[in-house]
Amino acid sequence: MRNLAAVAETPHIDVVSRTLLDEAPYLEGVIGKQRARVGEEWLAQFESDLATFFGDDRKALENATRGYIKFALDGMLLQRRFDKTRVYEPKTYEEAAAEVYQNEQYMHTLYLPGLYLSHFLWQHHYLQHIHFMKTFVPMLKQHGGRTFYDVGVGTGFYSREMLLAVPGMKGQGFDLSRFALDYTARMVKAFGAGERYKTNLQDIIENPPSAPADFVINVEVLEHLPDPVTFLKALNRMLAPGGLGMITAAVTAPNADHIYLYNSVDEVAAQVREAGFKVIEQIEDAAYEPKPGQTVPKNACVFVTK
Repeated sequence: MRNLAAVAETPHIDVVSRTLLDEAPYLEGVIGKQRARVGEEWLAQFESDLATFFGDDRKALENATRGYIKFALDGMLLQRRFDKTRVYEPKTYEEAAAEVYQNEQYMHTLYLPGLYLSHFLWQHHYLQHIHFMKTFVPMLKQHGGRTFYDVGVGTGFYSREMLLAVPGMKGQGFDLSRFALDYTARMVKAFGAGERYKTNLQDIIENPPSAPADFVINVEVLEHLPDPVTFLKALNRMLAPGGLGMITAAVTAPNADHIYLYNSVDEVAAQVREAGFKVIEQIEDAAYEPKPGQTVPKNACVFVTK
């Protein structure tokens, strides 16, 4: 993690906390739990991140928190249903895309702000970020490459981390949602890296980039696809020989746009290998400790080379 001194005041976190308390008091305790679990460094990082991205726009931060509330509650409801069925609710990719990725209101008022705040408020998402910073970033620096592709950009959180991690790093983001790409462009610009980044509304299977990159990152995309292996093979072609990649997937984590069910990190790693990657390391993090008979959302994270 970047070295940040603990902050005496947290005005942006206070806005998030007050909005949670006013509109979803049963969720407000997540901030205190995270602080107790991972400490003051988390607090400082979260405050710095919010201050950089939202600046003085308190209304935007309040609205983002409202989006997070709906995002979190929808996930909790679907998790309870999943506890009973152990399958995702049947949905085609086209149905999921229409409901989520191509729905401007859903993306900008719920999905993207909810996902952004989850990087700090959800234990498994924050742990994945720690793995990225403490394990993957040193690998990048040792490798010496300076180009990356981020496929399925989400909020742009990991694109911006790649750009900030290594001086001179240049990247491109690929997605099928212009709303995700717009949000990502805002993210990397807010953190001062916009000139080193390009967004592409592009299907990498049908229209791959002309040249491979030193690194690829692919964060929680596989579970959105009916055929992850075909996608992974296309991703493999985007990585230069000897390059490095981080591929993650949601495990037993139902959502409005989750189609493919993974039950463990081993299942993800097996598909990654089938696509031609070599697995360096695999990690699985849980959102919380489940009660007997209860499922829990998890992150599967696989570091790869070629």
